[in-house]
Amino acid sequence: MVDDRHVEQELPPLDTLAARLEYLFDKIRPTSEELSDSDEPGRRYTNKEIADKINATAAETGVTISAAYIGELRRGVASDPRTSHVRALASAFGVNSGYFVDDAAARRIQEQITLLSELRRMDVKQVALRQVLADNGLSAGDTQLIEQMVARLRAVAEGATSAAPDDRS
Repeated sequence: MVDDRHVEQELPPLDTLAARLEYLFDKIRPTSEELSDSDEPGRRYTNKEIADKINATAAETGVTISAAYIGELRRGVASDPRTSHVRALASAFGVNSGYFVDDAAARRIQEQITLLSELRRMDVKQVALRQVLADNGLSAGDTQLIEQMVARLRAVAEGATSAAPDDRS
């Protein structure tokens, strides 16, 4: 039997500010507008890039931060940042600042990031199918079984289509 909590178990624990910040660095990538022509698409942000994003808005926010301090936060060397730094980091990554202080908010955002990553990796139709099945009360195991059946039917249909011309000879 498949464990219905499989998806939750895949998500890493976000029990410290350092773990939460590192998760954002790991999962959120620079946009194409932020990359130069020589940059590799899909690469991670650097501490300096996040500091630069925060410092670029310093005139409006009054908040500045150094790349070194961001590195200390990521490693857990510094673990009690000012509220303004928490807000600025959240804004730089495009998440709600509650992510850093509220376990439920962190879990929701983590699940949203996971879903977005899945959307990028997979065919959107498959993700939509999962959501429809989940909305109708099917367990994760049942959903996985239906996905496997759909994949098998596609494979059989593709095999029949490619085999049909050969059968006529």
